[in-house]
Amino acid sequence: MKDLCLQTNNFHREIEENQRQLEKWGIQCRHPFEWLGFATEELGELAEAIGEWQFREGNRGDVVKEAIQTATLCIKIAEMFKHSKDIW
Repeated sequence: MKDLCLQTNNFHREIEENQRQLEKWGIQCRHPFEWLGFATEELGELAEAIGEWQFREGNRGDVVKEAIQTATLCIKIAEMFKHSKDIW
């Protein structure tokens, strides 16, 4: 697969996913290692979706969904570190 260099600029899906996460979990205050654990869990689900697509005729849409969920959480972590001197 070739890197598309984020040419599609469809970040609205991450914003929609952020809203979905907020509705489900609310605004959370967690230790950075908890956030890392959540991101790792999401990355594992992405790995599972890619494996299903590759080896069991899985759905590409599941890969996209899991990638967006992982990306959204990682962007949130970046935002917390960027805009807060004392995260914890």
